[in-house]
Amino acid sequence: MATPVLHLDGIHKTYHMGDVEVHALRGVDLEIFRGEMVGIMGPSGSGKSTMMHIIGCLDRPSEGRYTLEGEDVSIKDDDALAVLRNRHLGFVFQEFNLLPSMTALENVCLPLTYRGLPTAERTVLARDALEQVGLADRTGHRPNQLSGGQKQRVAIARSLATRPAILLADEPTGNLDTQAQRDIMEILGGLNDAGITVIVVTHDPAVATHCRRVIRLLDGQILSDGPSAETAGEVP
Repeated sequence: MATPVLHLDGIHKTYHMGDVEVHALRGVDLEIFRGEMVGIMGPSGSGKSTMMHIIGCLDRPSEGRYTLEGEDVSIKDDDALAVLRNRHLGFVFQEFNLLPSMTALENVCLPLTYRGLPTAERTVLARDALEQVGLADRTGHRPNQLSGGQKQRVAIARSLATRPAILLADEPTGNLDTQAQRDIMEILGGLNDAGITVIVVTHDPAVATHCRRVIRLLDGQILSDGPSAETAGEVP
């Protein structure tokens, strides 16, 4: 039987806001396997962003056990979590998070610079990543010279440059027009076809239909989990 690339077991997340307890996740059990393309959907406040932060080692569960690539994330300190993120995960965010003073190539090189790779090696990896997303001719352009869809492609290339096993995309099409949305989801689908596990957080059923499996959350619990054709259009 295949071993899951990540496993959430009885995950709770509670935030304390003054005297008020907010239960963002309530006993979530989830397995995601290598090579899957999974959408996580739910209304505002359903817990989908909290789940993404825990999966991405950006936050810790209040209770439960999270295993990533066979390692128990729940017991790691902050330095060990940073190593796990750097080794296994790539991130794409709605706001692109590109540095405006840097070219596309320089933005993609950033995470490789943090790894301490030599200039020549990181340039080769960055150029390859930009070529993968169809921007080989935009390496010298700065963000203000790119469309929204092109900026998101640069952000995807930046995450690809580190060769992650898992790509986490948080509302990656939220700021894009319809055609750019389709283009970005086709790129993510192609990366998934190439073997990368892709997890997409979205509120948009049209985006979720590009995923082969959709998990719907409501009030911090999994409402449904199955093929996108069965679950993407459901209304909680």
